Amino acid sequence: MERREFIVKSGTLIAASVFTAKFGIASTLTETSKSPDYSKRPNPDHFNQPILKAIALGINAPSPHNTQSWKFEIIDDHRMRLYVDENILLPATDPPSRQIHMGAGCFIETLVLGAQRLGYTSQIDYFPEGYAGKNDFGKKPVASIQLSQGKVQPDPLAKFIESRQTNRRKYKGDLITQKEYDELVKLAGPSHSKMHFINTNFEPYLDVFYKGFEIESRTFATNEETRNLFRFNEKQRAEKRDGISIPQMGYKGLMISLAESSLDMGDQTKWHSDKSINLSLKNMKKGIDSTKGIVVWYTESNEFLDWVKSGRDFVRFALALSSKELYAHPYNQAIQEYDEMKEVRTKLDGLLDIKDPQKIQMIVRIGRSSSPYYAYRRNLKDYLKT
Repeated sequence: MERREFIVKSGTLIAASVFTAKFGIASTLTETSKSPDYSKRPNPDHFNQPILKAIALGINAPSPHNTQSWKFEIIDDHRMRLYVDENILLPATDPPSRQIHMGAGCFIETLVLGAQRLGYTSQIDYFPEGYAGKNDFGKKPVASIQLSQGKVQPDPLAKFIESRQTNRRKYKGDLITQKEYDELVKLAGPSHSKMHFINTNFEPYLDVFYKGFEIESRTFATNEETRNLFRFNEKQRAEKRDGISIPQMGYKGLMISLAESSLDMGDQTKWHSDKSINLSLKNMKKGIDSTKGIVVWYTESNEFLDWVKSGRDFVRFALALSSKELYAHPYNQAIQEYDEMKEVRTKLDGLLDIKDPQKIQMIVRIGRSSSPYYAYRRNLKDYLKT
């Protein structure tokens, strides 16, 4: 397959258009990550070119709504350019495509860590052709990436690339302590964005989380965008290999079949009905109310580079969580930039004393839970463009 379909030529594009345990926290990293499910994600061992091996690891990164909005231009065996996929954006929930570019940052950092496992360092050049706005999406690269072989000591977080998962289930056990958080920050390392940790007086934040999710669910355009990215059974998940679904929302066992049946393969009327929305909100509230800690990332400015670098920051922290068998669940609804969310967004900014041009880039709950559904990623071969 690789020799026939993945011959690397200058100008070839691969678009992987693509964004979570136990009760104790160990003093050292978990020895090994769980074995990856290569039926759901590309196996780096199936490729010979170092850049393709690194990409196969990189696309384990998170992305908003699991859009995987990434395009890859392969220059040679060791070089590539990364683009966002202009055909896979979230115009309703993410009008400026801020979250999409954070997903690009998540990919970059995951690739960098994965390349270290292969014995390569990575040189990243951001926006090498400039980047002014939406007209550049998909046309100008977000970054150029070059791998160089040498003596590399892989970051300890690199072994958790495949096992890191978003977990929307109910969290259990004790609150995350300041000591535990400090250890996670140390593992994650230096950060472009600033971070804030909350483990007391959750109530005003939980209210914001719930209200943000309710607004996204009851606003037709944003809820319809979610419906279009929803996969309504395992067959769809295996065929599409992207998007979100009932098991990814935290359902398990018989409840998956019951919930999927009630949605009638995405029937628009049923999807937007009060009954469906109220059931979804009820399930989401269980997760919100089980919050064991909140982490916020914010930046002093709100430029494209802030978005990409914040994505890199987030995925490192998510990998640190995974190393401790902890999980994260983003509640980015409350920071989205469409008009209906303005009041909630302003309230959250006030709670955290965020002043323009500062911007909250990510907010998550963290805690311990049972292992979540392992989500799909697209196959590299399906996105070869000439």
